[in-house]
Amino acid sequence: MRIGIDIDGVLTDDDTYRLDAMAKYCFENNLPDIENPYKYENKCNWSKEIKEDYSQKYFFEYIKNAPARKFAAEVIEKLHNEGNRIIIITARYKTQEDSKIGEQMRNDTICWLNKNKIIFDEICYAHCPKTKEIQEKNIDVMIDDSPEILPEIVKYTKTLCFDNRYNINLQYDNMIRVFSWYDIYSKIKNMEKM
Repeated sequence: MRIGIDIDGVLTDDDTYRLDAMAKYCFENNLPDIENPYKYENKCNWSKEIKEDYSQKYFFEYIKNAPARKFAAEVIEKLHNEGNRIIIITARYKTQEDSKIGEQMRNDTICWLNKNKIIFDEICYAHCPKTKEIQEKNIDVMIDDSPEILPEIVKYTKTLCFDNRYNINLQYDNMIRVFSWYDIYSKIKNMEKM
């Protein structure tokens, strides 16, 4: 099986990080509080300039040091050792750009995967909604969390939705909700039996 795996929100708990870091950023910069914690990336109604400043101050730190979700490396190693191909498919900030920041983001991403012992066969720096990469790589199942991406990828492959506060209301025929990495393992093993 060819398994596509997102990073932010799937391998990491970026929602908690964002809530903490955005609240601090709002406080430090005398900005209004977070408007809606149940939104995905747009928890605050910020201008492009404010988003860039926030990213420079907090997102790069997250990229390097956010902890991996419990048992993610263990489960991925099991899946890999069972003969599955692991393809990281991320639309992470600036990774698609041919720029200094893009190169830094790609390098930091690879370092983070290695530091957290996340085994993978290939990594794709995708453009949203990742459907081109999913089709090109013949992904059998994609693990993602984005409420912006999930409605599109379910049209192309089986999808495991990593449960988060911002995607709780999403339901699609080709999607199964998962709650942890061992839940992912169990669901994939069930798919193999079908």
